Amino acid sequence: MECKNCGHSLRRDFSYCPVCGAKVIHNRLTLKNIWQDISFQVFDLDNTILKTFRHMFTKPEVVVEGYIGGARKKYMNPISYFAIAITLSGLLFYILRNWYGINMTQNTINGQKGPDMDFIFDYQGLLSYLMMPIYALMTWILFLDKRKLNFTEHLVTNAYTTAQMSFVQFIVLLPLFGLFDLNYQSINWYVLLVMIGFQFYVFKRIHGIGIGSTIIRALAYVFLFFMVFMVIGIVIAIIGFMTGFMDIEDFRPK
Repeated sequence: MECKNCGHSLRRDFSYCPVCGAKVIHNRLTLKNIWQDISFQVFDLDNTILKTFRHMFTKPEVVVEGYIGGARKKYMNPISYFAIAITLSGLLFYILRNWYGINMTQNTINGQKGPDMDFIFDYQGLLSYLMMPIYALMTWILFLDKRKLNFTEHLVTNAYTTAQMSFVQFIVLLPLFGLFDLNYQSINWYVLLVMIGFQFYVFKRIHGIGIGSTIIRALAYVFLFFMVFMVIGIVIAIIGFMTGFMDIEDFRPK
C-alpha cells in the first residue's frame, strides 16, 4: 500500500508514514473517526488539556520547559492552548454583554456618564493575539539578566500563562456575574492583579529566583503594562473617532 499524502510505499501494519508522518487511515470515514482526527490534530484533546491545566498550577516550569526542550506530546502546545482559551474568553464577554447586560467599559467624565466603549470587545480575540508579542517583549526585558529564555521562549511562556488565566477567568466569572450584581471594572482590577501574579509565579519557578526579585520585576512589569495600555488607549480613541463609535460630544459635560 502507499501513503495517500506522499506516495511512499508502506507496510500494512504501519499506523503512520515514516516519511511524512501522516496517519495511515485503514477504516472508512465515520463521525467517530472525524471527531478523533479533529480532537487530536486541532485541539489535541485526547488527555492533554486537563493535564496541561492542572500542571500549569502545580509545576508550570515542567510544562513550559518541556515544550521548549522538545517534549511536544505530553502537554498541549501553547498555540492550541491559547487559541481555545481566547475562544472561551470571547464567549465569556459575549455572555456578559448580551445575556447579562453588563456594560464592561462604562466610565464617567466630570461626574457624568461617559461614552460606551463596549465595541472594544468586538475585537477582543484579535487584540489578544496582537498583545502577546508585547507581553513577551516586556518579560524578556525584565529577565534579560538571567539569559535563560530567548524572546520566542518568552512568547511561549506568556501564551501558556495568559491562556491559563483566561480559562480561570471563564470558569470563575461566568457563574459569578450570573449570580451577583457586580461592577465589571472593579472585578477586572482584581483579575488583572491575579493574572500578573500568576505570570510571575511561573517565571519565578522557571528561573528559580527569590520572592523579592520576583516582586520587583512584577512591579516593573505593572509600570510597563500601564504605559503600554495608555498608548493603546490613545490609539483606540483615535480609531473610535475615525470609525464613528465615539464622538467628541460624548466627552462634553452634560
